Amino acid sequence: MPDTDIDPDPTLDADGGIDTIVIGSGGAGLLAACRAADGGRRVLVLERTPVLGGTTAVSGGMVWVPNSSVMREHGMPDSAEDALRYLELVTEGAVESWRLEQYVATAPEMVDYLHAKTPVRFFPIDRPDYHSDWPGARDVGRTLDNVPFPTADRPGLVERIRRGAHFDAVTYDERHRWHSPELYDHELVARRKDEGVLTVGAALVAGLVAACDERGVRFATGVRVRELLVEDGRVTGVRGESADGPVVFRARAAVVLASGGYEWNERLKQAYLGVADTRPISPPWNHGDGLQMAMTAGAALDGMSQAWWVPAVGAPGDEYDGAPLSRHLVAERCLPGSVIVNRQGRRFVNEAVNYNDITKAFLTFDPTAHAYPNAPAWLIFDEAFRSRYPIASVQPADPVPDWFVRGDSPAELARRLGVDEAGLTAILAAFNRHAVLGEDPEFGRGGTSHDRYYGDERHGPNPCLGPLEQAPFYAVPVGPGMLGTKGGVVTDREGRVLRHDDTPVPGLYACGNVAATPMGPGYPGSGGTLGPALVGGYLCGSGLAEADR
Repeated sequence: MPDTDIDPDPTLDADGGIDTIVIGSGGAGLLAACRAADGGRRVLVLERTPVLGGTTAVSGGMVWVPNSSVMREHGMPDSAEDALRYLELVTEGAVESWRLEQYVATAPEMVDYLHAKTPVRFFPIDRPDYHSDWPGARDVGRTLDNVPFPTADRPGLVERIRRGAHFDAVTYDERHRWHSPELYDHELVARRKDEGVLTVGAALVAGLVAACDERGVRFATGVRVRELLVEDGRVTGVRGESADGPVVFRARAAVVLASGGYEWNERLKQAYLGVADTRPISPPWNHGDGLQMAMTAGAALDGMSQAWWVPAVGAPGDEYDGAPLSRHLVAERCLPGSVIVNRQGRRFVNEAVNYNDITKAFLTFDPTAHAYPNAPAWLIFDEAFRSRYPIASVQPADPVPDWFVRGDSPAELARRLGVDEAGLTAILAAFNRHAVLGEDPEFGRGGTSHDRYYGDERHGPNPCLGPLEQAPFYAVPVGPGMLGTKGGVVTDREGRVLRHDDTPVPGLYACGNVAATPMGPGYPGSGGTLGPALVGGYLCGSGLAEADR
């Protein structure tokens, strides 16, 4: 159903055909809309931007789901008990047990629902959990990738879906397996583009939009919701802005907040995260609108000091939707022949550890110097590394860009970076001696299956370690970034927004990054952001589908 079915000018109330409003069209909001429509709800999805999909559409699209039927179908054993044991460690005791138990029980149910009732399809990949050596962890199967989604038989669908700058038309599994340019299947990728086949997060969004269309869910894009309408203590609709002026939409049943986090709102980040100069990886539309509306309605908050942290790099002049584009640094720090050093030219972390936890090392505060010595930091590599592996958006065959700092020796590179020459030279010399042997006595890089996942299996004895020896030497600035924020409104078992006294705000639900995540300060594995978002959307939609009329 085309987005133009909704005229944003007049007031729409229940008699006009709407009883449930979903704010935001990422994975969480779309699944909430789809599931609510199953129960006969007349649903309207309001999206601030001209296209659908939010952060989900530009993401890797993977979901972290333990003990799923998809795992069992592929002969990958798991259990709810192991998943809970693992999550209890990951969440550091900061999350109520019932929330972890609900996630472990509901996430597989959510996947079964999507496979049975929508065009969305997942398959398990060999991505280890982020703490692969912990009790209850798994090396394969809990991370689910998206089967490529064809749109040729759905005219107009592909034009409605947000597209990102981070992923080509490949699955995440293919992106990993085609880590070298000679392995990349350019013919397949070109054919997918020509035929409108979507992958990763865009494939997930397209499948959910198609499912919503089939259920008669209506969409209005270009509408920024600014205020909740509250009558006699109950949320009854929203007030917002469109290109044509102010708009009001009323809903008899409920409003579902699924509008994302607040990573692009500098004032909220400073107030709650307490750190500056962090780079969002998401599209530049997540300003915390839903969070602020919920706070006005009396919502309780949790986890506001946490984010889905990632190390980030940005090429000067690189933009997306008119804002600076930053890229998530993943394989570059795990492959042999690179190190990360801080402003003193020293290594400070196992570079191959998961992206959420490595970024916390960037945010370490030195009370003596009263500074953050590890932010920004530098990814250091040599010519052999540069000519073998992609670095951010720069391919091995590309000319060396001006924003790569270059030196003909470690000492010259140190001078250009403003770090200690003798120190950096000595650190690289010591690193090289051990790397040749496949050892990292200081930080243990390459010691777990998670570390080795992004290493180069062709390189031995350690796929994550290699010396930096071939001049010239290069450095790229790396800083703390985030996929999104973790903290948000507190919800109950059905996704209803709670006040500080644990009573629900009547008529108000929330899911996705506008709601506090059940993962607390931790990150269980790839898809650990989107998994809880989809489960939250599924719970909100199910609660609405089954609620008394």
